[in-house]
Parts: sequence; C-alpha cells; structure tokens
Amino acid sequence: MTAAVAASVSASPARPRQAVGAWERVRPVRASDEIVRQFRQALFEGRFVAGDPVGSEQQLALEFGVSRTTIRDALRGLEAAGLVEIRTGSKGGVRIAQGDPNRFADGLAVQLKLVGLNVRDALAAQMGLELVAAELAAVHASEADLAAIQALLDEAAELVDAGSAFTDASSAFHEAVARASHNWAIVTSLRAIQELLREEHVRHTTPVRARQVLRVHRRIFAAINTHQARLAGRRMREHISATRSSPDFEAGD
Repeated sequence: MTAAVAASVSASPARPRQAVGAWERVRPVRASDEIVRQFRQALFEGRFVAGDPVGSEQQLALEFGVSRTTIRDALRGLEAAGLVEIRTGSKGGVRIAQGDPNRFADGLAVQLKLVGLNVRDALAAQMGLELVAAELAAVHASEADLAAIQALLDEAAELVDAGSAFTDASSAFHEAVARASHNWAIVTSLRAIQELLREEHVRHTTPVRARQVLRVHRRIFAAINTHQARLAGRRMREHISATRSSPDFEAGD
C-alpha cells in the first residue's frame, strides 16, 4: 500500500477492523470470485462483525491488487448476497452488513421450493424445529410473549370457519411460539418452512380440522404457559406428527 493511501486510511473517522495488508493477493482464478471468497472467510473467522467498515472501493482495489472494475463486480455480488452495504457520499464506503433474518427466511424458502422439497420432508423439518421451539418457549417466554400467543389463539377462535384466514392465524401461532424461544435460527428456518407449506395447509383446512387444530394449540400453550418444557415439546411433536401422517398430506409428495 502506498504512503498516500495509508495516510487516507488512518485519517478516516472509522478505522476498519481488518488489519492493513491482511488481504491475500488474488490468484489466477476469476478475480471477483476470489475476493468474495476472502470476504466470506474473513467474516466466518471472526475478523469482521456487522457494521465494520472495510474501506473505500479504491482502497480495496489497491489491497487486492485488482482494477476498480473487478472490485465493483465483487462488491455487487457481496451486496446481493447481503454480506456488505455500500454507502455513497462523504461518509460513504463499504461496510459489513447488518444481519436480516427475514432476508434469510425468504431466500431459504425459495431455494427449498426450487430443489423440490416435498411436503412430508418439510413437515419432518418443521417437527424438529418446533419441538425444540416449544421446549425453549416454556423456559424463555416473557410475559409479552405469552400475551401475544394468547391473543393469537383468541383471534384464531373467531376464524375457524374462515378457511385460509384460519390457516394464517394458525401459522402465526407457530411463529409466535418460535419467537418465544428467543432463538433466531429456529424463527427464520421455521418461517421458510411455513411459507413452503402454506398452500398445502390452505387446501386441507376445513371447519372441523380448524377446531381440532385450535384445541391442540391451546394444549401446547397451556404447557408453555406453565413452564412444562418437556410436555410442551411432546405435544408439539405429536401435533406435527399427526399432520405429517395424515393421508391428505401424502398427496403432496
């Protein structure tokens, strides 16, 4: 790095956490892909956290030993992947992005659909996620969490004859239990699975089934509300398992 560039970096109000000169010179592969790989590696090795500045486009081009066209190509890919944010203006530059669980859930749902995940396998994944979510909710749910779940049950009770509206209320109950677990990995993964399964649930929602589901949801909530983690997990597992073994859902394979 030249003395002029080093001086400009040191004068910056927010000094990057990445040590100067720590990037590797790009080897003879597609240069932008190699830059993306190094950014990902640096993130997972803990050299960056969300919000860290990593320098300007010009500084990064010099660090990597590539043209600004190449660094722009790499940054576009990193931005599209949600790994960096690019700001313009006097306080501009490249920063490590803030996490966005909703973006992860949306992307995962699309990828699961594209690879053709079938209904029974999706329900099996849901069962594993929600069993743990219910157990954790029984331990970690706050008063606000419990009040939110109760409100959703009350809302669902008014929608048992409303078809897809009940399906959405039922999904909201499951998502609220996941949020009450205070585990974002569960919340975002479950959101993706639910999006994948929504149309299947809508097709098979009848007033009779809706009333059965509501009764089971109330029993699950009773265990969570009384902090009986193992009971909450068992009731949730039985609930999802009954859905998975239903002949109605076998047609979705």
